[in-house]
Amino acid sequence: MNKRKIIYLAAAAVLCISAASCGDKTSSSGSSPAETAVTTSVTTAAVTETTAAASTTTTAAATEVTTAEEVSDEHLADAVRLFEAISTADMMQAGTGVEIDEEVVKQVNIKINGSDFPSDYFLVTDSRFKSLEQVKQFIADHFCGELLEKYKGLYEGDNASFKEVSGSLYLISSGRNGGFEYTGQPEMTESAEDHFTAKVPVNNMGIVESMVVKSVSEDGKWKASTFTIGKHKANER
Repeated sequence: MNKRKIIYLAAAAVLCISAASCGDKTSSSGSSPAETAVTTSVTTAAVTETTAAASTTTTAAATEVTTAEEVSDEHLADAVRLFEAISTADMMQAGTGVEIDEEVVKQVNIKINGSDFPSDYFLVTDSRFKSLEQVKQFIADHFCGELLEKYKGLYEGDNASFKEVSGSLYLISSGRNGGFEYTGQPEMTESAEDHFTAKVPVNNMGIVESMVVKSVSEDGKWKASTFTIGKHKANER
């Protein structure tokens, strides 16, 4: 039987990395987080005001300036894991990024403009996803808020990307490209006890822009809640 292995594109080009919103650190399915150091420093500025008439100098209180270099790299591995998860979920929405057997096909009805249309779903042979529940768990482990709603379409609804048929998992292929081509190292831009923000360069249709991911702690895990590329919201793609 002919098998087509749709390779995990994001992991190959991803962030020049292959490692590791809502919670505590956790690793994604099949992913192994990489350590990336972020240099930290603290910059303070003393503002000095000189009054010529009085020939006196008044020094204002030192003001801490927040820069990217100051942000803790504590959650960098978590950010990498979430960047990878975003690319994986985007590929799955496109019907790629998982191993399938294209010779084992089931026709399943999907709805288009309120009417049923038979569509080809291919048997999933990827060891990461043996059931619809595992797909659902992958999304729940990595996303919350807007992104959880965005990726629910992978397993919910008449037009879900994945379907279970006779106990086996199948995936529809849309024929479009998916995933993201990360072109550089990730960088933390904000870090706190219950949330963080990170960015990474991404090739967006030939233009290098920043993908910015906001993550929060939920249910003991760090989860991505939103991402933007340039000025465009993730759920507007």
